[in-house]
Amino acid sequence: MAFFISDGYRKQAKDSGEEKHNFDYWNDIICDEFVKLDCENELDFNNQGQFNAELRGGGSLSNLRFAEVLADPHKVYRSKQQISRSTEEDFLISFQLAQQGIVRQNGREAILTPGTFAMYDSTQPYTLSFKENFHQLIVQMPKNVLSQHLMNPEQYTAIQMSGREGLGAVLTNFILSLAKELGHFNQTSDELSDNLINMIAMAFSSSVMLEQVGKNSVVKESLKQRINRYIELNMCNPEMNNQLIADSQGISVRYLNKLFEEQSESVHSLLLEKRLQRSLHLLQDPSYHGHSIEMIAFNVGFSSAAHFSRCFKKRFGQSPSQFR
Repeated sequence: MAFFISDGYRKQAKDSGEEKHNFDYWNDIICDEFVKLDCENELDFNNQGQFNAELRGGGSLSNLRFAEVLADPHKVYRSKQQISRSTEEDFLISFQLAQQGIVRQNGREAILTPGTFAMYDSTQPYTLSFKENFHQLIVQMPKNVLSQHLMNPEQYTAIQMSGREGLGAVLTNFILSLAKELGHFNQTSDELSDNLINMIAMAFSSSVMLEQVGKNSVVKESLKQRINRYIELNMCNPEMNNQLIADSQGISVRYLNKLFEEQSESVHSLLLEKRLQRSLHLLQDPSYHGHSIEMIAFNVGFSSAAHFSRCFKKRFGQSPSQFR
C-alpha cells in the first residue's frame, strides 16, 4: 500500500550485509524519531543480514508529529530502564496500514490489522511486535496536551480501536488525509491541531468506540468515573439532566443509560442522591444556619423548595426543617 507523508524525510536500513551494524542503525533511527527504545530482530537466522526498513517522518502540526514506518519483522521494547533515562512524556497512536502488529501495555494486548489503531504511553513500559513485514502511520503528542481533552487517557492504552465505522473511521480518514497534505499547512496551526486532538479524544471516549471494544471493563469504568465526576462538579445546575450529562461525554443518552443498567441506581437517581447528600451536609453546616430551606434547595440544584422537601423526606424519613 503506497502512502508516504508529504514533505518528510526518508531514512532506510537495508541490505548492509552486516546484521548488527544494519539493525543497530535502525534502532538509532527510531529512537531519534520517537522515544528511546530497544529493538530485537524477528527475522529467522538465515535472513538476519537482509533486514529492510524505512522511516518517513518529519511531518508535524503544532505539537503533533507524524511518521510512517515500513519494515521487516522486529520487536520494539520501551523498558523501565529506558524510561528512567529519558524525559519524553508522550502518547503515540499507531494506525495499521498493512499486515499485523501487536501492542502490549499495562497487561492489555491490542492486535492491529489494517483499519485498526491503538494508543500507548511512553511513560509506561510497552512492546510492539511485528511477525511479518508491516506498514504503520504513527501520531505522537505530549501527554499533557491529550490530557486536556481526554480524562485519564492512560485507561485507553493497548486497546484495539476500529477505524472502519463511527468516529474511529472519521478519525482514521482525517489522519491519513492530513498526513499526506502536511506540506500545505502552517506547521504552527494551533487551531487545526486542537481540532485534531479533540477528534482523537472523542473517538476514544465515544459510545461507538466503547461498543466496539465490547465488554472492556477498563474503558467503561473510566467513562463512569468521568460521569460521576461531572455530576459532582455540576449537580448544582438545575438544568442538569441525562441529555446534558451524555452530551458532556460525547455519548448518546441510550448509551449513558446502558452504562448504568447493571448498577443499583440509574443516572437520574445518582444525580438526585448526590444533591440530597450535599443538602444534608449544608443543613448540618453551622455556616448555613442563616440560610432558608428554599435557599439550600436552590444551592444543591433543586428548582423548587417543595420538590426538595418531598425528595428529602422520602430519602431520610423527615423533612429538611425537622432534620435541621
